[in-house]
Amino acid sequence: MNEAQLMDATGTFLIGADTAQVDKYIEGSYVDAWRRCAAVMPRAWFENTDFSNMPIFPDLPSGKGYVVLPEDFYLLTGFKMHGWLKAAYEAYIDNDRTSSIQSNEYTRGSEIRPICTISNKLISGTVKQVLNYYSLKRGLDAHVIEEAIYVPVCKPLIECELDEELKVNHQVIEILAYLSASSVFTLFEKYDIAKALDQKAIEMFPGLKSIRGINTTIKQ
Repeated sequence: MNEAQLMDATGTFLIGADTAQVDKYIEGSYVDAWRRCAAVMPRAWFENTDFSNMPIFPDLPSGKGYVVLPEDFYLLTGFKMHGWLKAAYEAYIDNDRTSSIQSNEYTRGSEIRPICTISNKLISGTVKQVLNYYSLKRGLDAHVIEEAIYVPVCKPLIECELDEELKVNHQVIEILAYLSASSVFTLFEKYDIAKALDQKAIEMFPGLKSIRGINTTIKQ
């Protein structure tokens, strides 16, 4: 960091940067930077994985059901049941309001306007995160997943091989670098540099401004 001639407003170098194992701080800041980007950027810019082979628990008489989500699930890219006219692209965290709406057959999602929510269920003695889907025609012989794609949470850099691909679009790489660098300079109390780097990332993708300082997990 000193070699890059990065210093604060008073001209003071980042003392000890050459021996402070800065790479470890960068590794530690990567996941938070990734989460901040994933919350506002197109999901197609990140790794996308199929989960159509996950266990499905249909409630055939009522036309609804749920699918067990992979353990590394982070964001829903798209989910479509066979019989739906369109896919669902958002998954809302289940709460009292969403539960009340979706439990009512007149207000819940349908083949024309499908809805997905995320909740926890006890399955075979283990609490699992599931994707609830609403809804299909009552009394079908089976419920079949047509498409199920999600963004998995990223792997920490410390777990990656040196030549391993990060699996993000090239448009995200530079922004990730600025956000990670901002976090590292904040840790070293170089707030002016950190603010400048953060602002540079926001200029490259203005949507980041709306979630500055928020630790985002799942879009609601």
